[in-house]
Amino acid sequence: MKVLSLILVYFMILIGCAGEDKQELTEQEAMKSEPHIAKVIDKIPAKGYTYLQVTENKEDFWIAVPTMEIEIGETVYFSRYMVIEEFKSDNIDKSFDEILFVEDARKSPTPDEMKKIHSGVLSGEKQEIKIEPLSDGKTIKQIYSDKSTLNGEMVKVKGKVVKFNKQIMKRNWIHIQDGTGSENEFDLVITSDQEVQVGEIITAEGKVVVDKDFGAGYFFPVLIEDAKFEKEL
Repeated sequence: MKVLSLILVYFMILIGCAGEDKQELTEQEAMKSEPHIAKVIDKIPAKGYTYLQVTENKEDFWIAVPTMEIEIGETVYFSRYMVIEEFKSDNIDKSFDEILFVEDARKSPTPDEMKKIHSGVLSGEKQEIKIEPLSDGKTIKQIYSDKSTLNGEMVKVKGKVVKFNKQIMKRNWIHIQDGTGSENEFDLVITSDQEVQVGEIITAEGKVVVDKDFGAGYFFPVLIEDAKFEKEL
């Protein structure tokens, strides 16, 4: 926190010195406000704060946060930070080409971050996918069409993973498509304790839940909960 405070003071001085030559802070020198959701892949404890190497959207970078109890593999959420280039920490004897000094690191998301996690119920555009229907299961179109009668029932569904979010609210979130469905009913969300990779074909079995509201303004008309699945080899 002391380091962050000093940095804030430093930039206040810069602003105050702008004066006659109208010096302006660059984008990388100003405090940013932008939600981030990242997985911790390395950490270095230090006096008063913690250095975390994180990965987000396949990009690895370092952040510095006030002392925080967090383990490698856990998710960190933050939205207020400064980007500092060519930073040398004498405390840990390490140099960083670029590091983010974070003001509000947390282990749980805010309502706005929850919305960003899923980016809406749909994973994006409907993909050109053709999955052979299961003889003992349902297509995504059938699950949406028959959701009222299927509510609370166990069903099987086969599809291609088009989006995966790990360990949000103590569960993994999997979006699948099978080529069926139309308009806003072509993408099905599955929760599970198993992990997948985008692009894999899976056959999942779980309970159909209708009109599920997780709060934060995030509502699912239908999803499959606590699913177990097999991957197609």
